[in-house]
Amino acid sequence: MKLFKDILLALSIVVLLSVVFGYFYFDKKFSPEKNYLVVNNESGKVLMKWETKEKEALLLPIHFGSDTITYYLQFDTGSPSTIFYKKSISKIGQISVNKNIAKTSFKIGNCEVKSNQFKIIDFGKNLEKDNLKIIGTIGTDIIESRKTIINFKENYVVFNLNSEPENLKGKTFDFKFKKRKIIIPAELDSKEEKFLYDSGASGFELLTNKEIWTKLKLKNSKINTEKGKSWDNILTTYTAKTNKKIEFNNTKIMLHEITYVEGYSKTQYYLMEFSGMSGMLGNKIFEKKQLYIDAENMKMNIE
Repeated sequence: MKLFKDILLALSIVVLLSVVFGYFYFDKKFSPEKNYLVVNNESGKVLMKWETKEKEALLLPIHFGSDTITYYLQFDTGSPSTIFYKKSISKIGQISVNKNIAKTSFKIGNCEVKSNQFKIIDFGKNLEKDNLKIIGTIGTDIIESRKTIINFKENYVVFNLNSEPENLKGKTFDFKFKKRKIIIPAELDSKEEKFLYDSGASGFELLTNKEIWTKLKLKNSKINTEKGKSWDNILTTYTAKTNKKIEFNNTKIMLHEITYVEGYSKTQYYLMEFSGMSGMLGNKIFEKKQLYIDAENMKMNIE
């Protein structure tokens, strides 16, 4: 009997140590690098530009110093850091490059963004023949500890707001900005859920796991299957019709489509599970809405 108790105690200790080790391992793995951005001035209204008619990528215009050329960064709230594409910036003299690190400053509206630690990834293409000069991604480091408006109704973004808009006082609700990820609480199908807002998944309303997708899609819905690429991953999306409502605080939005994805890396799946999230929200669900994100006080509003 004593031997059994000793074995049981030893197993309990091993399980406990595994849980503790797993927590710290994933906590460290999913922690973004330090935020090196210096952000000055309120941007004013920065008009969105869409890469395609299907609104597959949300682009924001930027300028370097006195250079009159307009470049674009994809606004991706799924990315915790602002990055440049190696091939796309190769002939931009205002960007100083040292291996995989860039030093520069640029204007987005009236807002100046600068850093000597911009990451560079081996992505993109030479811009000489491109009318639309996309040179990188602007991530949630520009949102961290600041107030932001993303207005899909009128097609603009405002960064680094000086104060909360008067009409929103008392209408905000809590959200989480964990690991520089925007995690929004919502009620879906009478259940409290948590969703990652990923503006990089622009053409989708709600991406979730196959179990929830199967439960919430309309039974006779045609399934639209598409293949696409997310960085180096080849993804397959399965989109079906649904008629469920998703509720954010006091704002209800009718869902028209629900999607699940195959092909994400194990790391991305672990991130979702580790954070307790049920899926991702793309821009399409907010196409007639305005988002106010206060990542200083962890308050937001959807109207």
